[in-house]
Amino acid sequence: MYDSRTVMGQLEAKGLGEMAAALEKYYRNAIGCFTKEYRGEVPLGMSKIGGFPDLPPKIEYPRMTGYAKKWLKGENEGKTEQYEESAMQLVAQINLYDLAESGDDLDKLLPERGILYIFWSGEISPLESDDWTEYTVDNPENKDIFKVIFWDGDMSKLKRTLPPCGFYTKYFEECLPERGIEFGWMDEYSIEAIDEIDGIEEALGNESYDLTDGGDKLFGYPKGGNAPEVDEDTVNLFQFDFNMGCLWAVYWLMDRNDLLNRDFSKVTLDFDID
Repeated sequence: MYDSRTVMGQLEAKGLGEMAAALEKYYRNAIGCFTKEYRGEVPLGMSKIGGFPDLPPKIEYPRMTGYAKKWLKGENEGKTEQYEESAMQLVAQINLYDLAESGDDLDKLLPERGILYIFWSGEISPLESDDWTEYTVDNPENKDIFKVIFWDGDMSKLKRTLPPCGFYTKYFEECLPERGIEFGWMDEYSIEAIDEIDGIEEALGNESYDLTDGGDKLFGYPKGGNAPEVDEDTVNLFQFDFNMGCLWAVYWLMDRNDLLNRDFSKVTLDFDID
């Protein structure tokens, strides 16, 4: 018997047990990050998207180095862009104790205490030279375009921390709007199931778009017209529904074993862009 909340359970209830069983291999748990209303600003240490982070004294506010970019070929040949050192945006601050209390992390992938911070400069490509461009970075040790931090310590030491310098002027004038979030479990399925399971689209009422969610979420499958494909060992750590200009979503991906070992140094960035 499948959980009645899942699409598999709904198919089983319709007498389509074989189809439900075939769908099981495409199934993943996801955790939606939905707006939670507060009077005033989000309380210190609570889960949120955007705004300023609540950091302990030992964690410096993440920054991206200043750099110069020069075009070596094409219509912009000889043109140079120059950017100063910039503060990263807080994309998400996840209170892992609250997440554990919600019971929505069914696979127990994340720690049950501490905070997960996801920062992003706004850049989607590494600051690296190629045949078309040349980069000169001010601080090679600080050229990462995003940062993921797991911290587990005394929550009373947290302090709402303002950026030490301006945000990345190429894309931002101010910080991302602060929005408190609460969690909600979701079942998701790879879109490949539509092509590989005969009759499933009709059984779902042709609502194949509902197999994955396009909002802010932890885990599940990346959603979007140009979203990255993930194998069984890759976790969609966080999906940010950015939706600005031609950039629709940003994804932080990592290996499942790295996540279970709490090694966030190997997280990669991907995106959905037109």
